[in-house]
Amino acid sequence: MYSSLANQKIKIVAIVLMLITSIGFAQETTPYSRFGLGYGVDNNNMASSMMGGLGASYKSVESANYINPASYAHVSLISFDAGLTGNFNRIKTETQKSNNNNLNINYLSLTVPIKKYWTSSVGLLPYSNKNYFISETKAVDTTLSAKVEYEGNGTLYNLYWGNGFKYKGFAVGFNVGYLFGKLKNYAVSYPLLDGALDNTTNATVIRSDLSAGAFVWNAGIMYTQNIKSKKDSNRIFTIDYGFSGNSGYKFSKGTSLNYGVYTLASEALGSRGVNQGIIEYFEEVLDPVAEYSDVYDTIVSNNASKVTVKTPASFNVGVSFSESIRWKVGVDFKYQPWSKYIGYENNASSKLTNSWRFAFGGEVIPNLKKYDKFFSRLKYRAGFNYTKTNININNNQINEFGIDFGVGIPLVKKVPNDEGLLQNIYTYSFNLGLQVGKRGTITDNLVQETFVRLKLGFSLNDKWFVKRKYY
Repeated sequence: MYSSLANQKIKIVAIVLMLITSIGFAQETTPYSRFGLGYGVDNNNMASSMMGGLGASYKSVESANYINPASYAHVSLISFDAGLTGNFNRIKTETQKSNNNNLNINYLSLTVPIKKYWTSSVGLLPYSNKNYFISETKAVDTTLSAKVEYEGNGTLYNLYWGNGFKYKGFAVGFNVGYLFGKLKNYAVSYPLLDGALDNTTNATVIRSDLSAGAFVWNAGIMYTQNIKSKKDSNRIFTIDYGFSGNSGYKFSKGTSLNYGVYTLASEALGSRGVNQGIIEYFEEVLDPVAEYSDVYDTIVSNNASKVTVKTPASFNVGVSFSESIRWKVGVDFKYQPWSKYIGYENNASSKLTNSWRFAFGGEVIPNLKKYDKFFSRLKYRAGFNYTKTNININNNQINEFGIDFGVGIPLVKKVPNDEGLLQNIYTYSFNLGLQVGKRGTITDNLVQETFVRLKLGFSLNDKWFVKRKYY
């Protein structure tokens, strides 16, 4: 009976997986993804992200928290987790504005309790992404000017396997994974005559395609302390301390770079589509068998050259206070010295700066006495975060902040207890949230982004393979 039920649930997970992977992983549009390895993706799960991002000290019986793998040990139900985000960005400078919208997958994971003290998790996460287009025109004299366009795209993914173990109040955990993917950076400059393309001259194209591969890891520790209330011995308060991090990653053997500099007859640009990106267009033009192959010259070409990329160590530290499922509140701090980054770009864009992130937030169920009422069962969440990013342009370190709101929605599940008898439990399988925030500034010819993110996280929870003791 239970094996057939488990097979049905495995099929459901497979169907859901196929549906959501058709959407695509994180590709938020931001001009600041031009630098380094791109825009780093927040790997907090949805419940935690709606509280500002309490990654180091957050734990749940229902879902995995990749940032601190020690939290896996507290997951007591099999959990298939997915997170989706709808991004609505407004990008502006002192003179221009544009809007960009997209829908992305934040994570996929499957977490399985093996023993009472041991839980294992596998999943796929985006690590960073590039998705930008920048265009600027510089005047040479009254009739001549030069236009420069920059475009980048691509995502690095982390396919991981993790384990968490607990003993009394302590828990430890680790993730090992393989980081892979491609990042593309293209730039083209061409002259304009009276504001129009000058067909009598040449354009210059620079391309940089990174194929990355590296083994990565992170580890963490948590300690849970329970304190009885002096006024009411039935009330127990919990303090969770968490620390996680890694010593940095090195991309070498599995990483290569295609780099080239070309001159191209400007008249070839006339065949470019109105809305065609420069990457798509020049991948056609620079193909040796393309119809345009007789209109460009190769100045520099290094294909499949080996490069070494090193990312710096990072750590998260945090503490959370809670009382059963009534409420939780916590703080989190992350630091990463990106000034030690060794990049593949070979220009100023690889010179990043140290970054840090502070987060505060919590959740509450306002009235447990009316838990039989739907709105009284909801977990109401809120939080904020402030980040000094790793990007410094013209002595302006780019800052980012976000304010979060959300709710956890419970479902009644029938799961077998340790004796194999079915029982009703509430699992917070759906999490809906909203984040509003801002990144950057319009001063010194920089870019400011205002973003709204609609968040959806869900968990398919159950207990499988429990042998019945009574028939």
